[in-house]
Amino acid sequence: MADTDSRLFTPFKTKRAFEEISDQIRQLIYAGVFKPGDKLPSERELSHQFRAGRMVVREALRTLEHSGLIYIKQGSLGGAFIKDADATVVTRSISDMIKIGSINMEHLTEVRLKIEEAVLEMAIERINVEDLDQLRKNIEEANEKISKGIRPTNENINFHMILAKASKNPLFEIMVESIMEVMRSFLILMNPGGKYIKRVSDYHEEIYRAVKERNLKKAQEKMEEHLLDVNRKLSGLSKNQNNQKRRRKK
Repeated sequence: MADTDSRLFTPFKTKRAFEEISDQIRQLIYAGVFKPGDKLPSERELSHQFRAGRMVVREALRTLEHSGLIYIKQGSLGGAFIKDADATVVTRSISDMIKIGSINMEHLTEVRLKIEEAVLEMAIERINVEDLDQLRKNIEEANEKISKGIRPTNENINFHMILAKASKNPLFEIMVESIMEVMRSFLILMNPGGKYIKRVSDYHEEIYRAVKERNLKKAQEKMEEHLLDVNRKLSGLSKNQNNQKRRRKK
């Protein structure tokens, strides 16, 4: 845990108090003074060091929590802890933009196509036996569910996350995880037939084989076909929902 003596923090003069406090803590996190898992000083100690009220400190901590940099744990062993990097904030931002209409499914698909294309390029260069085994197991688990009449939504989402992990680039992992978590909410609303569900699994099988053979061109072509197919399905769902809303308003 980082040293938390009073020299880490300085009294603020200009910004709103909670912004100054959150900015100082944020910079210490970026500098590696506080690392994932470290516990920040208590509200009382932070209030003393910043010469600020505890409500101001609490607002600063809420800001950091909303930014995804810390998490608050309740109870006798609780407090504010530095969080490992994850996709939560990016996912929330994309989801919010979709909900307010700033971006649509076509925008999301365009970005996803480019990201997954780059992921495949890196994955084919860096993928190892363990990654290939995870992809193979993922497809087998999806097919097992399909044979039982169960829709393998989680497996289909995880397939893309495993590929991103195989790129050995944590930023690709975060970006793909963010997009797939947003996609999850749309996929859950879908009511695809068995034929479509099997087609998704077949696409994953073809992508897996191309990656295993280190055939980048084929892997990217199959990925593009797959994502455009999903986009058509989701766009149709969105149009149906909009038509239903218009009919209800009438």
